[in-house]
Amino acid sequence: MSNSLESSQPENILIVDDHPENLKILTQMLSQQNYKIRKAINGKMALNSAFSKPPDLILLDIVMPEMDGYQVCQQIKENPITSEIPVIFMSALDEAFNKVKAFEVGGVDYITKPFQTKEVLARVQLQLQLQHQKQQLEEQNQKLRQEITKRQEVEIQLSLFNQAIFTCRNGVIITDATQPNNPIIYVNQAFEKITGYSASEVFGKNCRFLQGEDRDQPNLDIIRNALKNEKDCLVIMRNYRKDGTLFWNEVSISPVRDAGGNITHYIGIQTDITERQRIQTALEEANKKLQYLANIDGLTQIANRRSFDETLNREWCRATREQQPLSLILCDVDYFKAYNDYYGHLQGDECLIQVAQAISQVVRRPADLVARYGGEEFVVILPNTDGSGAVQVAQLIQEQIRQLQSPHVKSDVSPYITLSLGISSIIPSCKMSSEQLVNAADRALYQAKQQGRNQIIINTNINPKKTQPLQETG
Repeated sequence: MSNSLESSQPENILIVDDHPENLKILTQMLSQQNYKIRKAINGKMALNSAFSKPPDLILLDIVMPEMDGYQVCQQIKENPITSEIPVIFMSALDEAFNKVKAFEVGGVDYITKPFQTKEVLARVQLQLQLQHQKQQLEEQNQKLRQEITKRQEVEIQLSLFNQAIFTCRNGVIITDATQPNNPIIYVNQAFEKITGYSASEVFGKNCRFLQGEDRDQPNLDIIRNALKNEKDCLVIMRNYRKDGTLFWNEVSISPVRDAGGNITHYIGIQTDITERQRIQTALEEANKKLQYLANIDGLTQIANRRSFDETLNREWCRATREQQPLSLILCDVDYFKAYNDYYGHLQGDECLIQVAQAISQVVRRPADLVARYGGEEFVVILPNTDGSGAVQVAQLIQEQIRQLQSPHVKSDVSPYITLSLGISSIIPSCKMSSEQLVNAADRALYQAKQQGRNQIIINTNINPKKTQPLQETG
């Protein structure tokens, strides 16, 4: 007897019996029929084998030590992975009670020992055939359910369309997908109101006429791909009314299929969102303005402390990653309290504005940042700049301030406005923090003030316990 099931792979049979001689007989018998055989000598081994790689059929002995065949079968049927596997019991027990219990726990057949070759092969082949037919039936049922679902979806779409055609306030467009160029065959009154075109003027045209010459819109590619792949899509695009005025159009496009699944029409639902787009644009502009205001000092119109903190953290991470130098310059207006007391706060504000503009005229690289650090203090971030480069920038800042010739009769170092500048410079590492760079510049600035103001001190040692001026100018 040969295996008559048509299959690209041989059926996998798990034989469970604690007697080696029985395993040997069954293995020889079934292997000759091109079945793939796996063996287990106890219930635990059988369960592990079945759960790890479910077989197509299980031949299961009833009388085994520790766990009998009934218990094994019960666990197999309780597991979703193996519950559908047919189990044929094998036993020398020929009482009706044993057979009834075998069927109660989920067995599909019962073979009495000693084995009869023809009987074993016939019962095995029958159960495999039944299992194969069951699988085929399930596949057919699944396909049938899918087909029913598809038809229901089409019916729902058509039903919704029939309702929308009378009640929808949005524009409705129907095109014929069976004709070249997808010509328009229907538009509703809302479409006529939105576009200014009458139904008779658009019949037979492709919807692209609404874009006029404005054909470079990226969203048009979304529509093309959706039509090509027979998918729904929702896009926003610029369209033009009959009088030439632009309006923003949100369009939902869906295919309509016949009973065979072939697309016969496309339905487009359009919404005039011109006002919504105007409001959105206004909000975006307002958000940009708020973002600008959130990062700009209101008096000097340069970056504020928040912008400085964000930029320093970003540049610190980048310099750490690229192992490039990063320098900082802290600037303080000398004797500014005395300036404010003598000239007044309005003139003091004007002084700060002039100083901020002067520093900004020197620091011009896109990656550099000039910010108001607080009060009369300003700070400059110089990415990819070492200590000597930062000193050159500081000297240029001092020269720019000198050229202002802004009087300061209460200064002890000059009759004009001057700055004290502290510089720190380092190639960052993961063991450091940007706060240490700021502290080093602050210590350098403090030393510049202690040594008489109107000078530059550079500190490249960012160890908070040590301050080592490397260079100073007056």
